[in-house]
Amino acid sequence: MTAVTEFLRSCDVHRLCHFTPSRNLPHIIRDAQIRATKDLSEDVRAVYAATDLARLDGFPDRVCCTIEYPNAYYWAKAKEQGEARLFPDWVVLLIDPEVAAQPGTFFCTGNASRLSGATARPGLEGLQGLYAASVEGSRGRTFTRCASHLQACPTDLQAELLMPAPIEFAAVQAIVVETDDQAATEVARLAQASLPIDSVTWVVAPTFFRPYQLAPALQSGRRPNETQWTREEPSQ
Repeated sequence: MTAVTEFLRSCDVHRLCHFTPSRNLPHIIRDAQIRATKDLSEDVRAVYAATDLARLDGFPDRVCCTIEYPNAYYWAKAKEQGEARLFPDWVVLLIDPEVAAQPGTFFCTGNASRLSGATARPGLEGLQGLYAASVEGSRGRTFTRCASHLQACPTDLQAELLMPAPIEFAAVQAIVVETDDQAATEVARLAQASLPIDSVTWVVAPTFFRPYQLAPALQSGRRPNETQWTREEPSQ
């Protein structure tokens, strides 16, 4: 067990999170990979919707993830930019935290774009920095870790990991959607494309997509409701 894995387990971390527009799902599943912006921009055949084309963090060859819960503040901003406004459905991929232990992972105490990625640090020391008693976040704001703060979550809920790409889809534990109807729609789209979805676990968690509900819950130690979605088989 690596020091990074051991520390994550000591913090009761069960997953990493990666936001992506749902229209990327067919390509992610077909490729069996989550690819980085740099890779996609250099591949003329790629039809993914890059979530952060500017990549102000300075690491376009990495995939951005958060620990335990998504950066819903980032999502609320990203979904209003460019073509994303035309495709409102997004999903969160829950990823095995073991992936964070691979060489080349960088840990950022806040949003990775802050100071153009200058806060990115590798290894155990970098990871531990995310759980400091207080950290400086965007716009000079200081985040202080209170006693009730959910143990698994970094002090700044926008803290990010910059992961070496690609991330294999086999590491995805589940796909989170906002509503039951969205789950049914996503499954129908993937089935229509003849993609293998029988092994995919779907979770409905509306609070993942509501930053002003998610943050207070995590800061007070409450885990939002998550419900595993099961496809209804047509009646005979």
